[in-house]
Amino acid sequence: MNARFELSGRPEEAAALANLVAAIADNKYFLAHRLAGWGVGAPALESAVACTAIAQEEAGHARGLYSLLEDFPPELRPVPLERGDDRPRKYAVSFLLDGSDSWYRAVAALALMDLAMTTLLEACSGSSLSELRKRADRILGDERFHVRYVEGRLRELGASPAEAFALEDELAALLPETLCWFGPPGEQGLELLVAAGLVGRGNDELRERFLDVLRAQTESGGLRLPETGELPWERWNSLERRLTAAPATATA
Repeated sequence: MNARFELSGRPEEAAALANLVAAIADNKYFLAHRLAGWGVGAPALESAVACTAIAQEEAGHARGLYSLLEDFPPELRPVPLERGDDRPRKYAVSFLLDGSDSWYRAVAALALMDLAMTTLLEACSGSSLSELRKRADRILGDERFHVRYVEGRLRELGASPAEAFALEDELAALLPETLCWFGPPGEQGLELLVAAGLVGRGNDELRERFLDVLRAQTESGGLRLPETGELPWERWNSLERRLTAAPATATA
């Protein structure tokens, strides 16, 4: 039974689910591409090899999720199913689209977005949509290696005060957008998916689960998780699920 058949007659749910799947797929796609480049700058050969292996797995996850989108009616697909970087719309957080080549950025981005996507996929592992449930379970099986890798890098960098400070700086810069990625409280699309049994948790529950795991990981690595304060919802792009650039400050 494919997704098109199971979602027939429920266009609002299908549109919301298509957006959610595209957001996970594109973030995995762009994370894979960034990891492939970041791995070159890893401080040790073992880290570089493992980073490249994770990049390959993330690319495979993206392909599986893109294929799920092909089951949706064309009018509900949120993007042309192009895999390239030159398409006009990208459903990925802004820090996976910029050109930073810092190793601290690599570790922070992997620690945050890989965990964010895993948190959302865990909420899809009991989905009433069988094709989504199968893909979520398959991806979550691979993520165990990613978690071990991230925790190792956090401990490694946390052991040096200077490196811990640099990594904490990156975590502080990227965490607000990652928390926004789950969507604002009461977001209509996700509420529809939760009510339909397609996703198991709402926005606030997902954020809380994510932060609980992240706090445990950073504390274990000897790192301080920054306070985020109010999230910048005024810059939130709900379609592409990322923050837009801050408006320029007027000068005298």
